[in-house]
Amino acid sequence: MREIEEQFAILERIPYRETDLLLSVLGEHIGKELLTVRSGRKIPNRWKSSFLEGSILLGRILRVKNHHVLTGVITEKYVPYEKYSPFMILALEMFSKTPSVDRSSFQILEKFLTSEQTARDFDQFLVSFMVKESLQPSLNSCVVCGEKREQFPISASVYLGGYVCPRCGSGDVELTDVDYESLLKTYRKVGELTENMRAYWLDVLESQLSTKFVSREGLK
Repeated sequence: MREIEEQFAILERIPYRETDLLLSVLGEHIGKELLTVRSGRKIPNRWKSSFLEGSILLGRILRVKNHHVLTGVITEKYVPYEKYSPFMILALEMFSKTPSVDRSSFQILEKFLTSEQTARDFDQFLVSFMVKESLQPSLNSCVVCGEKREQFPISASVYLGGYVCPRCGSGDVELTDVDYESLLKTYRKVGELTENMRAYWLDVLESQLSTKFVSREGLK
């Protein structure tokens, strides 16, 4: 058994047995894991976070056989308190429902949680998340009519999320190969998405993950 120090964001807290807690977390080094907090629901409020979802903590973690146990909190890097914006709740749900999330995604989530969590902050998080997790819309067929792409170069739209054929309009950037980074760079120049554009990207993400984000209702 070896105890390590790890920085992690809490995605979800789950009551376990009579007094314990299970924390679904995204760690800087361990990636997405489930931590056991023994007597987690009885621990006095010596930590401001009280293990709130969305908190970023530096803690001591002990690996016992095939599971991880949180043995202590060293520092609270970020605690949301009452700042539970609809965008924050949705971001946490996205990570919770994405099975492929690994440790390299921690910085994307950390940057968003410690931001002002505005619509613009969320849009940057959303597009970065999709590119990182290879959940981008296809560049093989038009996102408007579905017509198959024949050859490069093509016109692509970051607003619509992919290839746009000549009959359906023009995009924001010309791509000579399957290059999502160019789409992302174009997006960063554009800035905040409209509500319809944001909804489209979330639709694509739900389709790719075969799930529904319940917290999307909070954006309305």
